[in-house]
Amino acid sequence: MIDITCDACSKRYRIDETRMKSASAKVRCKACGHMIQVSKPETMHLAETIFDADGTLRTPAPAPGPPAAAAAEENPAAPVPTASAAAEIAVERTETIPFAAPQKVRFGLFGKTFVVMLLIGLLPFGIFWFLTFQDASDRIRNDAEALMAQTAKGLGDQMDVWINANISALRTVAQLPEIVSMSREQQEAALQAVHREHPWMYLVFTVAPNGMNVARNDGQPLVSYADRQYVKDVLAGKAVGWQTVIGRTSNVPALVVAVPIKEDNRIVGIMAAAMTVADMSKQVATWKKGLTGLAFLVDDKGFVLSHPNKQLVEKRENLNTHPLMAEFRKKGWTTLTTAFAGGNGAPMIGHARRSGYGWVLALMQEEQEVFEALGTIQTSALALLAATVFLAGFCAWFSARTLAKPIMKLTDAAERMSLGDLNVKIDVPSHDEIGLLAQALGRMQTSLRMAMERLRRKK
Repeated sequence: MIDITCDACSKRYRIDETRMKSASAKVRCKACGHMIQVSKPETMHLAETIFDADGTLRTPAPAPGPPAAAAAEENPAAPVPTASAAAEIAVERTETIPFAAPQKVRFGLFGKTFVVMLLIGLLPFGIFWFLTFQDASDRIRNDAEALMAQTAKGLGDQMDVWINANISALRTVAQLPEIVSMSREQQEAALQAVHREHPWMYLVFTVAPNGMNVARNDGQPLVSYADRQYVKDVLAGKAVGWQTVIGRTSNVPALVVAVPIKEDNRIVGIMAAAMTVADMSKQVATWKKGLTGLAFLVDDKGFVLSHPNKQLVEKRENLNTHPLMAEFRKKGWTTLTTAFAGGNGAPMIGHARRSGYGWVLALMQEEQEVFEALGTIQTSALALLAATVFLAGFCAWFSARTLAKPIMKLTDAAERMSLGDLNVKIDVPSHDEIGLLAQALGRMQTSLRMAMERLRRKK
C-alpha cells in the first residue's frame, strides 16, 4: 500500500500499488480537486489493471480475517487498533480517487477554424454585396426620381408652350386695324374669327382702359372687368397678364390671358381670351403610370385646375394641405422631389415644380411601385447571400472537421496511453503533418510496450 497526502488540503489517501499498470499515475483529490502524482516503488511488480468501470482507482478490500490479529502476528510489538481507529482506517481504505479526466475545450481548434474560414469566405463577399447593393439601390432611386422630374418638366413645358402659342396669337390679333380701332362693330367680326380658329378660347373680348368691356365674340351683354387682376396688370405696363378664375359664362375654372392693344406705343385697350383649363390640361389629368401614378395641376392659390378626379376640379378643391404641396410651399415654391405618406398611409414619392405662369404641376406614385425593380434586385441579392452563407458555412465546417477530428483521435489515444492502455489503436491515415504526428505517437506506443515487456521479464 502507498500512503499519499494532498499537498493542497492535507487529505490522506491509501493506494494499492499492485493495481497500478504503469510506474506512475495522476489522481485527483476528491476534497479540493488538486492533482496528485503517484509513483510506484521500484521494488513493486506490475498489476494487471488499475481501473474500475468508471475510470477510478480504488484500494482493495481488506483481506478476510481480523485485521488486528494479523497485525499482531506480523509485529507483536505493534499496538492493536481500537474499534474507532479501525473504523477510521476502513474509511480511508474505501476512499476512491478518480483519474484526471481530459479537460473540456470550450472554444477549440474546430470552433476557431470554423469561424476563421467562415470569416475569410464571407467577409469579402459581404462587403462587396453591401457596396454593390447600396450602389444599385441609390442608382435605381436616383433614376426613378430623375424620370419623374423629367416627366413633370415635359408636361409643364407642354403647358407653357401651349399658353405661349395662345399669347402669340392674341398679340397678332391685337395688332389688327379692326382691333386697334376699338370699334365694337369692327372688333366683333375679328373676335369671332379668332374663336373659330381657336375653339378652346370660349370667350374672346376686348376691354377699354377704364375696364369696361368693348366687344366680345359670344354676343352677350357687355360687362365691366375693371376688378380683374389681368386687366390691372396690363394697364400697369406688363406685357402679359393672366389669372385663373371661375368663368362667368362657363362657371368652370378658366385661364384668362390678356395683352395690351397699342397705338403709337400707347395702350388704347386690352385684348383677352378665356380658355377652359380642362381642355388645356387634359394631358395632365390623363397622365398615369402604373396603378398608383397620377398628376395634378393647381394654381398659385392652391386651387385644383386639373386632376384625374373630376369632382375636385368641379368643386375647385384647395390642395394647400396636401403633404406634397405643403412641403413644396415650405421649400419656397422651388422644384422639389420628396417622400411623404399618402392618404391611405402608404409611402409615396412625389415631384412638384412651378410652371412659367405660377401654377404647380405635381406627380406622385407609391414607392413600392416606383422601386419595384429595386425590390426584385433586393430579393435576388438576399437569396444569393443566403446561398453563399450556406455554402461557405458548409465548406468551413467540413474543413474544420477534417482538421480537428484526427487531432481529437490522437488526443484520445494519448490520454488512454497515459492511463496504461498501450494497445489502443492509432488509426489516422493522413499523410500530412497530422499523419506524421500519428506515426510518432505510434512509435512512442511501441517503445512503451517494449519497455513494459522488459519490466515483466525482469519480474
